[in-house]
Amino acid sequence: MMQTKTMKQVGAFRMLPPAADVCQTCAVNHPAAQPHNPQSLYYQFLFYADTGRFPTWKDAMAHCADEVKKKWIVALKAKGIKL
Repeated sequence: MMQTKTMKQVGAFRMLPPAADVCQTCAVNHPAAQPHNPQSLYYQFLFYADTGRFPTWKDAMAHCADEVKKKWIVALKAKGIKL
């Protein structure tokens, strides 16, 4: 039986923590200097539980250096994603 102390309570349900070898914020394998994945269900649910809204790309990039943000903004706009 799984120990509940390792699970995170999100609303009326519990979520298993991400694997140890992935980002502990979004549960995706990416370098720490890069944005979180705002399309990750894990990130969406935890972010929503904390803020009452779903994460945006701006939220996902909030921890990044300005140079990284600039590159991501250019790439996202090139794909038609509005920030």
